[in-house]
Amino acid sequence: MDSIISTFHVDLKLLIAQAINFGIIFFVLYKFAFKPISKMMQERSATIEKSLKEAKEIEEKMVSTEKASAEILAIAKKDALEIIKNANKTAEENRQKLLIKTKEEVADIIKKEKANIQNEKEASMRELKKELGELVILATEKMINEKINNEKDKKIISDIIK
Repeated sequence: MDSIISTFHVDLKLLIAQAINFGIIFFVLYKFAFKPISKMMQERSATIEKSLKEAKEIEEKMVSTEKASAEILAIAKKDALEIIKNANKTAEENRQKLLIKTKEEVADIIKKEKANIQNEKEASMRELKKELGELVILATEKMINEKINNEKDKKIISDIIK
């Protein structure tokens, strides 16, 4: 061992002093630098792990929310189509009812107008008969050239009876 020490020029006192200095510096660095840095690194690692975990949870929630929104959208589309279908069906039913009602009203109007026309026709026929009767009487009077009165009526009746 002496030969190694003399070959490398190692001074044992200096080596021990350096070892003690190394130990003191190691202790000081460990106490005041490595521990706080290590603690800070662990806290940072914990924060990063927590952030990654939260990001994963958020991503899972986002996927879940997307699925839920897709399902809600599908249901909403289905409901909208059903509402449109029902609205079209109701509109068609209302159109049919309105068409039937309109046809009934038109039929009633036609019936009333036919009755009015018939009444007017009958009134016209009565008026025509009245005027025709008056014309016949006037024509007869002119043919006889005299007006019929009660005395002449009695005479004509008595002539006919005889």
